[in-house]
Amino acid sequence: IDAMVQAASRLTRRDGSLEEAFPRGGSYCVTALVAFDLLCTHYLLGDIISAQQRQKWQACIRPMINYLVMADETHALISNHLATAVAALNRWFLLTGDAKAERKAKQLLNRILSHQSEEGWFCEYEGADPGYQSLCTYYLADVHLFRPDWNLIDPLRQSICFLQYFAHPDG
Repeated sequence: IDAMVQAASRLTRRDGSLEEAFPRGGSYCVTALVAFDLLCTHYLLGDIISAQQRQKWQACIRPMINYLVMADETHALISNHLATAVAALNRWFLLTGDAKAERKAKQLLNRILSHQSEEGWFCEYEGADPGYQSLCTYYLADVHLFRPDWNLIDPLRQSICFLQYFAHPDG
């Protein structure tokens, strides 16, 4: 796991971003995905790893979070990408108390929620997408576990009600 963190650190660009498909692409989503997974790992292993390792891991994650705070995904409204960033920023805030991360998380969350349809779906490229909807719901549920004060229970309920129509009766 420590090697994974070191590799992520080596792959992080100077601006804190990670790449997806193109060199110097600065993928907002991939940066959020990796930051979230590293933060979950830090959370789950926090009592097992040394204080020095915790600091090293946080030093790896910090540039990614700074990128998520400073940058934005503007080429389309892709709720699952934004929800991934919300979850990463929220976990970082809970770990460090970084108020800028919390503000950006709330800003992105408001963008997602303001585009949730009456049918319960979150916008993915101007429409519904049950696959990405499940991913968006996962990240928002993670946020809700730690921040029930952000009142996500109704949007999550609406999302699940929408998703139920895309699950086969046998699961």
